[in-house]
Amino acid sequence: MSKLNYKKKTDGNLNLVSKVYKTDSIFSQKDVNDMFLQLKANVCDLNPALVIKSITGTEQDFIMLMNRAKDYIERSFPMADMELRKQLLEMFRQCVFGYYVLTPLIVAKDVSDIKVLDYDHIVVKANGERYVADVKFFSEEDYKTWYERILRIHKLGKSEEYALGHCTDRKGVDAFYLRIDVQLACITSTEKNNIHIRKMPKEKLSWEYLKENRMLDDEMIDYLKDRIMAGYGFLISGRGGSGKSTLLNNMLDLIPFNQSILVSQESDELYSNEHPQIQFEHTMTVRKNDVVTDFSLEDELRLGLLQDIDNFVIGEIKGGEALHVFTTAMSTGARFFGTIHSNDARSSVTRLAQCARYVSDYPMETLEEMLTCMPFVLIHMSHFSIDEIVEIDGWDDKEKRLKFHTVYLKEVA
Repeated sequence: MSKLNYKKKTDGNLNLVSKVYKTDSIFSQKDVNDMFLQLKANVCDLNPALVIKSITGTEQDFIMLMNRAKDYIERSFPMADMELRKQLLEMFRQCVFGYYVLTPLIVAKDVSDIKVLDYDHIVVKANGERYVADVKFFSEEDYKTWYERILRIHKLGKSEEYALGHCTDRKGVDAFYLRIDVQLACITSTEKNNIHIRKMPKEKLSWEYLKENRMLDDEMIDYLKDRIMAGYGFLISGRGGSGKSTLLNNMLDLIPFNQSILVSQESDELYSNEHPQIQFEHTMTVRKNDVVTDFSLEDELRLGLLQDIDNFVIGEIKGGEALHVFTTAMSTGARFFGTIHSNDARSSVTRLAQCARYVSDYPMETLEEMLTCMPFVLIHMSHFSIDEIVEIDGWDDKEKRLKFHTVYLKEVA
């Protein structure tokens, strides 16, 4: 038998053990949980109509349900002290109106992503690393009823036509905005309801925090400031959760305050409490009777070209909206900032051109050459850290390809 002809690229040791993300949860005490489940069964599960009314109704409806829970605790657990009664009431509130067993993960500063794949299968990303969380729902039915309450709270549909949905929770958590993506059981191969929650701090992570967590250093910050002041555009690439949006969010506040900015995004991840000239828009779908109307990133960018915009920002480029980067925004003298998924800095340009070709027949070479009409920086990130900074350095007419200048390349340990 012939032998394989290859050279090993690794040490051969597969990583088949998951790291566990440990939490301190009020749902971790068995004796208290038994009391809570009794409370939930008798007040919540037996009164679905009242729960729905308290979710969709007035503050008075909320108070009425909480008072009913309080009365049940006092009647059924007379020996419980005041601290335990408060804990049971808080567990009930989180269950009905909040994020329930996910709450410790929601409030944890280092957790950026939470994904529920089953009632007892919850995974997270913290500081760029993936973990299995040590929390779970009490049963499949417990998860199902909470999931349906979340859909109702955020006005997401439960029928097959709403199999894929998303929304942004801007008020439910003090410290974070939450981008919530749902996949109903009818569309998942496991026939389980899935939910993914991406957390965005309401107060931007400081440059000091980003330095402490090794995203970048002072020299890189000085470089970013210099290139922004010099009028460079930026395309930040990397996988999901690599820190792209976090970096771009901080960069928005470095754009001179005498320049206007249009931010177009699918979910409200980018924001600013400082820059006076930014308008923020997100995509939306309107269903009226049997008519579905989508307001896309392309629609927002097209309208933006009729306005006085100096900087166009696209939260995440995935499709035909990329064409506006090449043929409109940049050719009008406006600057572009955006993020995209790619494997490295140079291939992000190819990915950008591929997205533009979804809605055009421009050759790849023509699209890439268009990027030389303005100075441009490509940044690639992984694990909440900048791996590479590359500048577009002109067009090679002979080879018909872009020329690049490497500004920074992280050393591999």
